[in-house]
Amino acid sequence: MSPRTKNIATLAAIIAPFILFFLAGRFLINPAELSKVNKGQLLIPHIDMAALHATDSEQQPYDRDDMSNQWTLLYVAGEGCDTRCKNGLYYQVKQVRLALGEDTQRVRRVILHTAPANTELQTFLTDKVDGMVSIHASAADVKRALAPVYAPEPSHPIGDIFLVSPDGQIFMRYPSHENMDATLEEAENIRVDLKRTLKGSLIG
Repeated sequence: MSPRTKNIATLAAIIAPFILFFLAGRFLINPAELSKVNKGQLLIPHIDMAALHATDSEQQPYDRDDMSNQWTLLYVAGEGCDTRCKNGLYYQVKQVRLALGEDTQRVRRVILHTAPANTELQTFLTDKVDGMVSIHASAADVKRALAPVYAPEPSHPIGDIFLVSPDGQIFMRYPSHENMDATLEEAENIRVDLKRTLKGSLIG
């Protein structure tokens, strides 16, 4: 065997496994059957908080500047607070944050009011989930900004929980539930995603 033929054979032996791996992945593996890394609904592209036109308690814009240095668990609220709302706020937001252990201080809890809170919601916020940051935005603006999350269905963000990065990008969504088993399962989904995000991030 000539040196040139020997070199070609050596090169072929090196690259053959890569070609076979590619072909196996291309033709033998269905990507839809591969398990997802994330548990929640990943939003691509991300949605900027500024699109919500939210304001704080002093009617000042609440945007990425207010969200820097921490990750955010954002709950979108309506006027009242039924069982689904209470489960979301308590188990999927408050308890998930506490379950992060040493990373607890890297996460803030924010409730986005799309309508004036009634007495039941106000009482629950004070008695059960005290310490949440309250911001406000019109229901129309919130639905419009988050419409891509639900397309092609109508936008229905009230009762949902979103993860927001320190630069104000809404990147993950989770529903809340009336059923307790579903609530606890979703809470674990949020915890796993958030823990993985925090572990891989040098910010917040």
